[in-house]
Amino acid sequence: MHRAWVIVILCALVVGCCLGLARFAFGMLLPGISGDVGLDYAQGGLLGTSYFIGYLVMVVGVPRIVRTAGQRRMILAGLLALIIGMTGMAFTSSFIMLLALYTLTGMGAGGAYVPAMSLASSWFEASHRGRAAGTMLAGAGIGIVLSGLLIPALQPHAGFAGWQVGWLLFALIAAVTLVLCSLALRDRPSELGLRPYGIPAPPPVTGGPKPRRGWLILLHLGVIYSCYGLTYMTYTTFIVTAMIDERGMDAGQAGLFWSIAGFCSIFSGALFGGLSDRIGRRGGLMAASLAQAVSFALVAGDFGEVALYGSIICFGISAWSIPTIMAAAAGDQVGPERAAGALAAITLMFAAGQAAGPVGAGALAEWTDHFGPGFAASAVIALLAIALSALLPARARA
Repeated sequence: MHRAWVIVILCALVVGCCLGLARFAFGMLLPGISGDVGLDYAQGGLLGTSYFIGYLVMVVGVPRIVRTAGQRRMILAGLLALIIGMTGMAFTSSFIMLLALYTLTGMGAGGAYVPAMSLASSWFEASHRGRAAGTMLAGAGIGIVLSGLLIPALQPHAGFAGWQVGWLLFALIAAVTLVLCSLALRDRPSELGLRPYGIPAPPPVTGGPKPRRGWLILLHLGVIYSCYGLTYMTYTTFIVTAMIDERGMDAGQAGLFWSIAGFCSIFSGALFGGLSDRIGRRGGLMAASLAQAVSFALVAGDFGEVALYGSIICFGISAWSIPTIMAAAAGDQVGPERAAGALAAITLMFAAGQAAGPVGAGALAEWTDHFGPGFAASAVIALLAIALSALLPARARA
């Protein structure tokens, strides 16, 4: 096995901690946090957004720090901040402190996630970048499955509420990941006398697109990415709360549904990443956005349990599709050396969408006393993403 796949496994663990546990488990923990701390829907949305404020702040600085310290050191520092933030949340029931600590958790996640995903461009040729990035994002799906099965079973222990025990367990998993990455992660295959895995692309006949054109395409990709960030974060923040508060499910039933989404999402990145390797990034983005639009539309109204299953499955199989394609497209446009900066640039727009989603949807749910309007708006925005994807140039592999 080429060492590149070891890097993929390590990065999958990093992604699992940054997204699967630190962020996507939040939807399962939120009902318990709200009950103990006394949060309304708007405050729950604000707490979810605090993660993305930290994430956004960190993403701004990632390119400069990576150029100085390297990707491996940036990943290790991000994981350390993540561990501190999640551990701190287990020791407080103050809303203000939770906001501050979840912001720190978001900073750690942003600091570790972007350089981890950019390693696909360093360790893989363009022929395999989509599949590599998709496999890395499988870690987030595994984290969702873990949280969906584990969190409903958590019990108060040693004076900690169940949700506080959950944060401690997640911090422990992140600590183990930190140790493994410190031992085996490397920035480039040349450090080990290796070449990137995959089929080298032939040299461009005309010298390729001008740098300015490449960055304009990245801006276009960033707008699509922000649409995805806004919609999927609305869904992941409130779908469990909607199942419990509006559909009368208990935490175990909601956790089972969420685990189904997580299980499907394990394969989503590799599925759509491989698809984009074959048909181009543009076609892959259109297919992924369509699956997301269907998922959101199915829960915009009370269409029954079958529609809920359909929504969960559609979301799961496309959950990490767009981040996978974006990670591959960034390397396609600017090359491995500048991939981290390019990915950080479009992730900045993605993070802005993520920050707006929970706050807007939470306020809308508080106003209408229903989550349906927020899910319906997400479906419309996903359709807009399809139209924007169709406008991408076919030659840019994007």
